Amino acid sequence: MKEVIQAIAFSAPALCALACLTIMLFDSFHPGKNRQEKQLRLYLSFTYLVTALGWTGLVLLVINHRAFVHYQTIFLFTLMLDQIMIYRFVHTITVTEPHKRFSYLHFAFPLFLTAVSAVCAFTIPFEQRMAVIYNTGESTGYSLFALLYSLSSIVFIVYNTLYPALGLLRIRCYRRSIVDYSADTQRSSLDWLSVMLALILIAVPVPLAGMLLNISIFNNFWTSTQGVLPYIFIYSILCYNLLSDNYVIISPDDENLMSKDIHIDRKRFNKYMQDKKPYLNPKLKITDLCRELGANRSYLSAFINREYGMNFSRFINHYRLVELDRLSASGKGNSNIELVLLAGFGSYRNYLVVKNEEYKESILKAF
Repeated sequence: MKEVIQAIAFSAPALCALACLTIMLFDSFHPGKNRQEKQLRLYLSFTYLVTALGWTGLVLLVINHRAFVHYQTIFLFTLMLDQIMIYRFVHTITVTEPHKRFSYLHFAFPLFLTAVSAVCAFTIPFEQRMAVIYNTGESTGYSLFALLYSLSSIVFIVYNTLYPALGLLRIRCYRRSIVDYSADTQRSSLDWLSVMLALILIAVPVPLAGMLLNISIFNNFWTSTQGVLPYIFIYSILCYNLLSDNYVIISPDDENLMSKDIHIDRKRFNKYMQDKKPYLNPKLKITDLCRELGANRSYLSAFINREYGMNFSRFINHYRLVELDRLSASGKGNSNIELVLLAGFGSYRNYLVVKNEEYKESILKAF
């Protein structure tokens, strides 16, 4: 009964991943999606497939021992591959240098370890491999396979610790750069991605790795649930935020905007902001202004920092706050949420984040 309950628990994230895979595939073919958005959704669909294969291995581990021994090489590969693929997804979202590609050397060690496991599967008798995995008998003479299987649990801990940590570091670097690119504070914060990686880092590695090593203290329903529930939230968080386009990817500078003769003075720029009111666009990026003014992103970002003493995001949101004050004073019968949206904020939550940041800045200036 314990094994059946564990199998049901492990099948839950597998089914959740397959459901999210289906949703992502349908969304990737939506006519309103551009090429980059379609590629991101198709890649995430493949990531969901890999994770579903990994959870399938855990189901076999507890209810069908013979099937798991045959499946062990695939299972070992998915243990490593899913975290690399999630990290590559994070890399795509948080890239600050668009021309710097993801290194495929990340896949070298998993492929090597999988190849060694495949060789062992063909050269070591089935019963001996089962004896190693389930501690059911004598496995003398097959220390390489015993070491390999023990290593798989260590690799699981390392990969589920290392790659989420690297992802959190990337988000931190991304947040430093995005403020000079996008004025959409909520979409560019990537709080949901940080929560997802923190869940993996804190709740997942130890209980599941302990179960793989057949340590009795971890081989129970509660520790299995501790490793399962975070992943159900993770897959749901990923799917929801991709469907909501709740992210901003820094795109390369337009090569046609690299003129060296361009010059912008403060008077001209202020007139442009007052006449065109680009801040009313809730998804405004600095490259939108670059196309209008004929400047490149680096020049315009440096100009705003130098002339106004603030980054692009804060500069645009300051205009939105001023616009909101003007709309509120005009006496229109709109609700607060409607006024916030009319002022250029993408949502009321985005407004609250900006307002809170402005309040903190005012306190710092006061002291």
